[in-house]
Amino acid sequence: MSQGRPSDHRVDLLFDARHIRQSGIGTYIRTQLPHLEASAARHHRTLAVLVDDDTAPHLSSHTRVVSASPPSAGMYSPAEQLAWRHAFAGVRPRAVWLPHYPYPLARLLPGNRRILTYLTVHDTIHLLPPEVGGQGPARRLYARAMLAADARSARRIFTVSEATAVTLRQVAPSAPTMVTPIPVDDVWFDPVDAALCPVAGRYVLYVGNTKRHKNLPLLIEAFTDVAGQVPHKLVIAGGGASLRTLDDRVRAMAEGNDRVVLTGQLEFPVLRALVAAADLLVMPSLYEGAGLPPLEAMASRTAVLASNVPAVRETCGEGAEFFDPHDRGALAALLRTYCTDDAARAQLAQRGHDWVITRQKGINPAAAAEAIFADLS
Repeated sequence: MSQGRPSDHRVDLLFDARHIRQSGIGTYIRTQLPHLEASAARHHRTLAVLVDDDTAPHLSSHTRVVSASPPSAGMYSPAEQLAWRHAFAGVRPRAVWLPHYPYPLARLLPGNRRILTYLTVHDTIHLLPPEVGGQGPARRLYARAMLAADARSARRIFTVSEATAVTLRQVAPSAPTMVTPIPVDDVWFDPVDAALCPVAGRYVLYVGNTKRHKNLPLLIEAFTDVAGQVPHKLVIAGGGASLRTLDDRVRAMAEGNDRVVLTGQLEFPVLRALVAAADLLVMPSLYEGAGLPPLEAMASRTAVLASNVPAVRETCGEGAEFFDPHDRGALAALLRTYCTDDAARAQLAQRGHDWVITRQKGINPAAAAEAIFADLS
């Protein structure tokens, strides 16, 4: 792998793929990479990908791989800024695409000012009040400063939903946004191995992290209200060790309740089997930038209940049953209905499957890559 040493051959685009193993942004990166490589080939442009060596994805032989230095730099950290500066010096890109919002300060150096900058803003959670976003004053100030710099200097800012574009423009009216929704990976439509499912019996499922805006206490409370009337368990998947650090209310409410199962992180085939075998997937979020788990559930023919916040309504369209994320009673009523009425649940699952197929047909997954390479042509 290249160690970021200066080269006589300047690349057209540097893409940051260091966070490919994370949830959310990792899915986004994995989705974009094949389209980036295909678009680079179509436009006869050169592509470099910034990676941490221990998580480097498989790439075409035509793609230059650049090892991050320092390695394993945390998202939003000073070390991340150093990694970008080192990479800029090594490959001298004409353009850089960073799949999250911090502005690359190295671009302000005299030799880097002509680098076209592209960023992806998935959400504006870091700007929300602490009771929703869970962020302190310093992090909110940092986010606002970075997003303002993005709006002033980025060639394009990609957002994963129109709702996120709207909230971004409220903060930075001049932001040059382009909405590029994320498609569901085709693998979610494939048959699953039911034997891999780690939970026996009937259950309601939540998939995701346990940050405050995910609103898991409401789901646990609503489930507790109906637990005596349904045979289901409530399964919370994907949180892992974060249950101890992100929203300690969740662990406190789940401990000692044998009807609530915390699985932690799961291997992907196991997660797919868990989603496909669930009676319902519930997304109770107070805020989202888009929200892929409901769409993945729909593709798996699992019925979805989702909060009626703007991005989730946009993403889930006609495929979900919605509720107010502040209304415990409304969610409890939906749980009661769809856990006890098999016909209604089957109809909702079919509605979701029809919706996600329709949505897939309307998305161009290469739109962002094509926009960048068109700019460079």
